[in-house]
Amino acid sequence: MTQDDRYTLATGELGAYRLEILNRIHMPHTEFLLGRVGLRQGMQVADIGCGTGNVSNWLAQQVGSSGLVLSVDSSSAQLQQAQRNAEALTLNNIKFVEASAYKTGLPYNSFDLVYCRFLLMHLTRPADAVDEMRSLLKPNGVLVCEEADFSCVFCDPPSPAYNRRFELFLALSDIRNQNFRMGIRLYRIFQEVGLTVSEVSMYQPTIIRGEEKRLVDLTLSEAADAFIEAGLTTREEIDKMVAQIKTLATGENTVFGIPRVTQIWARK
Repeated sequence: MTQDDRYTLATGELGAYRLEILNRIHMPHTEFLLGRVGLRQGMQVADIGCGTGNVSNWLAQQVGSSGLVLSVDSSSAQLQQAQRNAEALTLNNIKFVEASAYKTGLPYNSFDLVYCRFLLMHLTRPADAVDEMRSLLKPNGVLVCEEADFSCVFCDPPSPAYNRRFELFLALSDIRNQNFRMGIRLYRIFQEVGLTVSEVSMYQPTIIRGEEKRLVDLTLSEAADAFIEAGLTTREEIDKMVAQIKTLATGENTVFGIPRVTQIWARK
């Protein structure tokens, strides 16, 4: 088994549209969670694995001019897009840093809140990343993570193409020693690094219409080369699946249950 931290999906401008859709689906749940843990003006916040900065920008708006958000990603393409997005919103209290989630280079014991969403599932050493995030916190600071579980999905009416799409992601993550079932592991990982968990909850977005349904076929298309490189499928199968899922997405009688998400937080 290989140790492969490569991000499976498109980055930068190529992945921005998909990430906008993903954020639209998940952001209401993220906002509710961060409100529960006490996000407020003046906080020093680190967003690890920030991608194109959708959550980072919202965090910067919440902490205000007296606060600061430091956003970390290992992809320069993601950070370039994130910088453009922040500039479009004229946000002056956010800074972007290119670094690994294992060694962020941010100052330890400095942040009121450290956050990540859909990061750990792509890593081969998720406990090391959580330990790094724990180290960034001030005493009594809060670590908040959200992670998906690709084994918990559904489509009704049932669709073999829909199910196969998620089987491919799970198979690739097993080959790379990543974990697209990360949601169910979060509690154990927090315990492994010595964190006392304050709360764990789960939710599963269910999509019945609109552009949000496109998340399923867009993600499949972006990951196609990785699946083929791993010997899991062929271009012909991918093209057929994408077409079938696009057709499903246009149906008003079709419901997509996308991966269940675990939300967890703990104080240092």
